Amino acid sequence: MGGLFIVPLPLAIPLIFLVVVLMPFIPVSWPGIITVQIYHGRRDGISPREISRKCLKGIAWSYGIPCITILVLWIMCIVQVVLVIWWAVGLCRRAGDINEWKRLGRQMVDLPREVQNLWLRVQVWGGMKLRERPVVEKGGVKKEEELEETKRYTFEMLGTPTSVRLLTIFPEEDYMAPLRGEIRSVDLRTNPTYDALSYTWADEEGETAKTSHISLVFSAKRGIYRQLGIGHNCELAMRRLRRKGKSRTVWIDAVCINQADLEERSQQVKLMSRIFVSARQVVVYTGEGTPQTDGLYDWLNDIDAEKLAVPSGGLFSPQSALQFLHRPEGVLGKLQEVSNDVAVRMEEMGRLIRGYSERVKRLLRELRMVYSMGVIPRRPPEPSDLHRVLREYFSRRWFKRVWVLQEASLPEMKRIRVLCGNRETAGERAMHLLSMLMSQGQGDIDVGRVFVLLRQKPVASQERSSRGSHLLDLLIETRGRQCEDPRDKIFGVLNIAHWLDGVGAGREEFDKVSYFTPVAQVYAGYSALLIRRHGPGFFLSLIKSSPAIKGLPSWAADWTVPWPNSKALQGAADFPARSRYSSQKDKALEFDPKNRVMKIMRPRIVRGFFAWTGQGDGEDTIQTVEVKRLDREEVLVEIYPGLAMLLRQHGEDWTFVKVCPHALDKVGVERLVASWSRTVVYQENPGRIQEVDEEVGSIRSRSPRGYLGKTRVWRIV
Repeated sequence: MGGLFIVPLPLAIPLIFLVVVLMPFIPVSWPGIITVQIYHGRRDGISPREISRKCLKGIAWSYGIPCITILVLWIMCIVQVVLVIWWAVGLCRRAGDINEWKRLGRQMVDLPREVQNLWLRVQVWGGMKLRERPVVEKGGVKKEEELEETKRYTFEMLGTPTSVRLLTIFPEEDYMAPLRGEIRSVDLRTNPTYDALSYTWADEEGETAKTSHISLVFSAKRGIYRQLGIGHNCELAMRRLRRKGKSRTVWIDAVCINQADLEERSQQVKLMSRIFVSARQVVVYTGEGTPQTDGLYDWLNDIDAEKLAVPSGGLFSPQSALQFLHRPEGVLGKLQEVSNDVAVRMEEMGRLIRGYSERVKRLLRELRMVYSMGVIPRRPPEPSDLHRVLREYFSRRWFKRVWVLQEASLPEMKRIRVLCGNRETAGERAMHLLSMLMSQGQGDIDVGRVFVLLRQKPVASQERSSRGSHLLDLLIETRGRQCEDPRDKIFGVLNIAHWLDGVGAGREEFDKVSYFTPVAQVYAGYSALLIRRHGPGFFLSLIKSSPAIKGLPSWAADWTVPWPNSKALQGAADFPARSRYSSQKDKALEFDPKNRVMKIMRPRIVRGFFAWTGQGDGEDTIQTVEVKRLDREEVLVEIYPGLAMLLRQHGEDWTFVKVCPHALDKVGVERLVASWSRTVVYQENPGRIQEVDEEVGSIRSRSPRGYLGKTRVWRIV
């Protein structure tokens, strides 16, 4: 208790420092001391020797008093440390537990943080604004399942259907400093300013566990902060997003969506396109960099803008760009031409003004390149090296993810920045790399399909209408995409489909978005929707593999297994599903309320031939089978002229096996298989094909009448 009557340790040390700083200024007072002593000595008649002695004594005290003060303060500090240790030893002896020593150590380490917490509380009590750098609560890094319930961050409910959460990342000078931030709820209708992050939950090793944390403000008034578990890849992306001297407001799905609330997840999925389109900037994080990717980005950023394969502000070829610019007629077209010309001239002027600074930046990039790749970016790297680096880079997990399609395609390209470690580039330059890869014929890389979708975007934006639907086309294009939840195979492309279809298109597909619904039911529901839109012939002809999801009807597509059948798409134009779309309702087709049974009213084929292996992918050999050779439990039902469906009896119901071309003779079915896409997409009649052949004398046309049985309802489960 004696320490309470001396200067506290937090004040003693600053006082010592203050006295030491002031000591060099003490000689300034010596002329005053000497003048005073001489004045008093002459007035009192003191001898010069005595005056000199008093002057020396005053000078000595001017240094002696600060030294004595420093000595006393040091003694106070030592006494306080001894008293604290004595008190701690006594406390631990009474408790008999070594944990008291650990608790004392944590308290001593966290003493500066406690002082800052006290200052934050004073700010709140005084009505001051909470600072942007809150203090992290005590405790080391733990896995999410090891966190105490009182330290976990809990989400508040969102207010309106258009509300989202935004994360403010507090600045830090040190890259490795703990992540700190604050979450607030906003309404998108108020046009908030934020950046949106596009990334993958799993890192390149496939790790998705929430092994990292971010400390979030939980109660500003009480100065309480809680921890939210995040994945390793999300942590790396946030560290790259964090600034040194300024806060940054971002939208990150792992932090801004309560992933444990399935209802909220379903609602936020419907807002995903709006979130990314409304963002001030979309930041694409493709992972951490390597010396090869660093050199690739440096070389890419050094390319002149006019040499890029993708023009500024668009994702299409220069030829289609010219068509797109000149499409509006009359005054609007002329104004657009003038504005484009002015923009080009302004860009040239700006390039001249920035010439010297660009040369300096280019020189710095060349110096970095020497140490990273060993090549100079004034000329492209060797084709073999560039080809290898491009393949390695575009094989990263981000380029295979489903959700990146809408995150990277819906926003304007000028608002997209691509990050790879500590390097970044504009969206147009990243698309230049992709166009280089496509020009090399790398169709086996899944990212090529992303480029196709992005090229179609500007044209589709001008031709959007309520006619047709792109959902099935997108499912076909994204068949190789990856996602954590199988339902995201569909949910991840809904917003793009609606954007391509236009404002006038229906949103029936959005009514089915729910993470409460089992995967089999989701797939069955969307399969029923697509069968109604495109007809059973075209949709069922796409099914290539048997379903792997348990409980899925035989007529429903399983998007987790290899599909679709490429033969059904051969010879068709781009977006074949949209061209096959029909607004006419098939009265002979219906589904039960649970979408478990498909009922179709069609006649049975009683004679003719069909292709048993004609649907297979990449099969050159065609094996035709006569209808009468079918097993007793098998039946062939006509869907459209020239196209039949093979069913197998399953109790009182039937199961779908495959879609087959069929005709009255073997030659006719072989020709149908050769032109499979014409039969599926355009529903060409085998009789029509034979009539054309008859004109050249190849075969004799036969009447299609008399080979169908009675019409009946087929229940397919």
